[in-house]
Amino acid sequence: MKERIKTIVFWILLAFTAAAAMVTPWACANKKENNSEKETMVESQEAAEGTIVGDGAGLNNVGFAKSLDGENVEKAQEQAERSVVRLDVQGNGAEYFGSGVIWDVTEEGIVIVTSRHLLEEGELLRVVLPDGRETSGKTEGLCQVKDIGFVVVPEDLPEKEKVNGASSDAAEKTMLVVSLHQRIFDTLDAESPLVVLGCSEDGVGDEARHAVLKDKAWFREEFGSDIMVLECEAKPGMSGGGVFDGNGNFVGMLGGGSGNDAAALSMETVNEAYEEVFGRMRNTEEY
Repeated sequence: MKERIKTIVFWILLAFTAAAAMVTPWACANKKENNSEKETMVESQEAAEGTIVGDGAGLNNVGFAKSLDGENVEKAQEQAERSVVRLDVQGNGAEYFGSGVIWDVTEEGIVIVTSRHLLEEGELLRVVLPDGRETSGKTEGLCQVKDIGFVVVPEDLPEKEKVNGASSDAAEKTMLVVSLHQRIFDTLDAESPLVVLGCSEDGVGDEARHAVLKDKAWFREEFGSDIMVLECEAKPGMSGGGVFDGNGNFVGMLGGGSGNDAAALSMETVNEAYEEVFGRMRNTEEY
């Protein structure tokens, strides 16, 4: 389906001994100019096997994930797969793809966070949801320097059907907004089990990697932010995918990688970008 995989030169040098890259100050372009008031997300409260399954602000079959009771990497990955999407983009005469994560649900629709570099040079063709449905999406905000962008999928989702590599039972599963857990995030270390999820060319959330946290907060003054450094091989197309802990919580967004090292922006950095673009933040303290 795709003519080629777009090669992206990631903005961070992963080798600890390498020279610092040239950068510009952090800034985030807000495409929603009149959204000055912060809003509080109201989550549904019906628990079901580690997830809070709600009506997603009236959307079809969208719920909110909940942290698992205790670490279980297998179940954490199964839950996380329901929060990963594929974004198909056309630019420079070719189609390419990347990954994204269901970050929130608002009155406007499903909010997806992804890498800015995926969106800034092309036209978003389609969003492939975890259950295999294809739908349209609109780019709502791109950070000027941070590699973060947001897409909103409208609430008039198509009828369910199995397409584009979705598993046989994918259409029966509720899509999930990722869960955030500040206390668990604060305790992450090299012993914490992590799963990185992204997309292949024709799949959705089907590229999975176990990762080791090498540095949780590698501060780069030129970036003005902490970078998570992971021991994990990332393939092209996984950028924008999610990093999840052993309880199924979203802890970071994959930015790119080199060799056996990968870099991610933490859930806190993503939340800050969300506030800059949409004027509100996810609550990371409510478990």
